[in-house]
Amino acid sequence: MELAALLVILALAVIAAAYIVRPLREGSAREPDERERRLSALRAEEDQTLALLDELDMDYAMGRIEPEDYQASRAARIGRGAALLREIDELSAGAPPADEARASPVVAPDLEARVAQLRARAGGFCGNCGGPLVLGDRFCSRCGHPAPALSPSTSLGAGSADGPGVSG
Repeated sequence: MELAALLVILALAVIAAAYIVRPLREGSAREPDERERRLSALRAEEDQTLALLDELDMDYAMGRIEPEDYQASRAARIGRGAALLREIDELSAGAPPADEARASPVVAPDLEARVAQLRARAGGFCGNCGGPLVLGDRFCSRCGHPAPALSPSTSLGAGSADGPGVSG
């Protein structure tokens, strides 16, 4: 029995070692190019500029800085921040998007028609539990509370004592 336990431990150690060594062997990490390094440095400088601007605002609010010094320092830091943002935008424009879905969102062409359709069916919300009501419901489907009689003109109203969007 001791030999079997020793073999199991040895097998687990080999599997763990292989798992740990695999990324090192494959060399999957690539060296960032000059553009990526510059972009990273600019973003770090942007963060630093924002922190300094925040600190400057805090010092001014506490009365540690004279108004004329504050205005001059703030204008200089905002100018530097704007220049950083322009440079970041220029460098980012040449970069391929990290996520294609995020880069170009797909919008349904009939989105407005779908929203209008959903609004036509909307009946407000239950005054008891806040659950959604569909136009024509006599009772809330969530809690069973009687729903007031709704018409399309009152379904999306400002609300009443019964709850938002429900008029009685």
